[in-house]
Amino acid sequence: MTGSTDNSMDGTAHIVVQAGSLRGGVHFASSSEQPPPLPRQLPARPWLLVGRDGEIAALDDVTRTGDLFVAVIDGPGGIGKTTLALEWAYRNLNRFPDGQLFADLGGFGAAEPGPPPLTVLSGFLAALGVPAGAVPADLGAASALFRSQLVGRRVLVVLDNAADAEQVVPLLPAAAPSAVIVTSRNHLAGLGAGRVRRIRLGVLDRAGSAALLTGNLDEPVAGVEPAALDGLIDHCGGLPLALSIVAARASRHPGHPLSAMIDELGATEAHLSGFDAGTEAMRLRSVFSWSTSRLTAPQARAFRLVGTAPVAQLGQHAAASLLGLAPRGATALLDELERANLVEEPSPRRYLMHALLRRHAGELAEEDEPEAERVTAVRRLADSYLHTAHEADRLLFPYRTPVTLDHPAPGVSTTPLPDESAALAWFTTEYGQLLAIQRHAGQHGWWRHVWLLARVLDTYQYRWALLRDSVDTSRRGADAAHALADPHAITLAERQLGRALTHAGQYDDARRHLDLALHTATGRDDRLAVAHTHHDLARLSSLAGDHDTALRHAREALRLYRDCGDPVGEAHALNRTARQLAELGQHRDARSAARQALALHERNHDPAGSAATLDNLGHIARLMNRPGEAVGHYSRALAIGDGAANPYLEAAMAEHLGDAHAAAGDRHRADEAWRRALRLYEAQFRTTEAGRVAARLRS
Repeated sequence: MTGSTDNSMDGTAHIVVQAGSLRGGVHFASSSEQPPPLPRQLPARPWLLVGRDGEIAALDDVTRTGDLFVAVIDGPGGIGKTTLALEWAYRNLNRFPDGQLFADLGGFGAAEPGPPPLTVLSGFLAALGVPAGAVPADLGAASALFRSQLVGRRVLVVLDNAADAEQVVPLLPAAAPSAVIVTSRNHLAGLGAGRVRRIRLGVLDRAGSAALLTGNLDEPVAGVEPAALDGLIDHCGGLPLALSIVAARASRHPGHPLSAMIDELGATEAHLSGFDAGTEAMRLRSVFSWSTSRLTAPQARAFRLVGTAPVAQLGQHAAASLLGLAPRGATALLDELERANLVEEPSPRRYLMHALLRRHAGELAEEDEPEAERVTAVRRLADSYLHTAHEADRLLFPYRTPVTLDHPAPGVSTTPLPDESAALAWFTTEYGQLLAIQRHAGQHGWWRHVWLLARVLDTYQYRWALLRDSVDTSRRGADAAHALADPHAITLAERQLGRALTHAGQYDDARRHLDLALHTATGRDDRLAVAHTHHDLARLSSLAGDHDTALRHAREALRLYRDCGDPVGEAHALNRTARQLAELGQHRDARSAARQALALHERNHDPAGSAATLDNLGHIARLMNRPGEAVGHYSRALAIGDGAANPYLEAAMAEHLGDAHAAAGDRHRADEAWRRALRLYEAQFRTTEAGRVAARLRS
């Protein structure tokens, strides 16, 4: 088809199309007596939009560039893409005085597939005044005619619910001043990046969720049950459709308490049945299924298995283990799900699925995946976390009593960790997932996983003063060891629990578990385990103020370590002995033992042990009224601690350094050190210690 547009002096467009190029050889033209029609095709304006100020501003910014404005709003089903597009359109009608065109492309919905582009173009051209008989039968020709019609006209085109770029490209104007907003559940990468502004819509924050939910409820109801509203917001996870469904259900029965819905929405066995307001568009399961029904078989399997995972996020190797694939293959599948907005990628190669989508995926997994496969997939995931955590713990503290892990299941991938820094970073990233895996293992009776996960978490929890967590995971580990009826596991787990309770200040409970560990180790004639337990009992007795008993345990641990040929244990026991001698007033003997311990720690290349011993030497120097010497020891200890990433020990050493500076008469440096200690104590929720240091700063 060929044609031309003649813009007359009065601004009226005269369109001439050669007769042979159109169906039936139709010729049409507009005249000054009959101006072109002004289409007004937008659906009804949304009555409530909340929490999208940033996205509205982004759309505003794009329209000011002077170039063709194409905005693609993508996000999962139920996130509010159409609401955002329509609300922005209504707020900016004055920018598009030549009309607004709207089409639901039907990419996702109960009535698939949507209309083909030629059908949409026919409707648009008719709305712009082109006779039906003049619309070309060829898609390319119809698209060209559409572009010609929009030349110089300020028309907004809203293309809702697109499945792919192929649906959209023929419907795009050629240039400004027209503009296009596209909504889709997919990324629509085929549109290119040059003139397209992408706006990925995420969940509402808590304030936005509250505003949407209360805005859809009768005011009396919204004000009566604030606690129930909080519970409903929690279950909806910031998904606007879920919030709207809950509001619709509540409005249908205004006399019912909102709290009655909370248990139903949270019931895992009910999956998404509580999110149903009676129509397909207001039934969360149906809306989600419109996305999942388009997945390939491998994508659908990956989606279902992610729904079985008891963790919120999946790293590359954890995901590969869950799916039983090589990391590269798993990443490719998850990237496809990310482009379909079924998972998010909050950081490179980490994947997150919305909690409600996970419930839907879990429901599909129960329907379509054999139970044995679901269990095997999660066991692979647990093996991945356990084996990686075991290696990370070994890097953090290589001197621990070794334990032997079972071989990982086939298909398990572990995260490579080259050094201690990588191990710390991995633990920090995966800590929440490790706790969830241990809880899941306990619920399913995987006792060996429960015990070993408790063990490999111990060092990291101690370093970062995660004292409550340490008690909880260690207690689960001890229970699991008893369920295994494994004396070696019982010894290690009970001693770990006793140590965790000691750090948490629960001394009576700690002594009971350490005594049980000592009894079990003695019965097995495990002399090294007996030595470790005596050392832990020495620490406990010292903290409880019984220094004679502490010295007895420390000396027995020292004897056994020397008999077993364990130089690392010997160094720690020497330092503990020095501490108890100092508390009993034997300062010179204490200093001599601590110096021996420091030399041995340095020979063992144990920086944490060296820092702890220097801290002890500082304490001894203060007892000997040598504040300058104490400052030197504490400063060296902190310098080592800075590189050892041990905030638990660092906080105490900073407090001690402040005390030494104060004793030396340097209040300025004392305050600096105390403020450092206070920040660390507060970050670790060690309220007693924080209160003590705060009082010193006030004095």
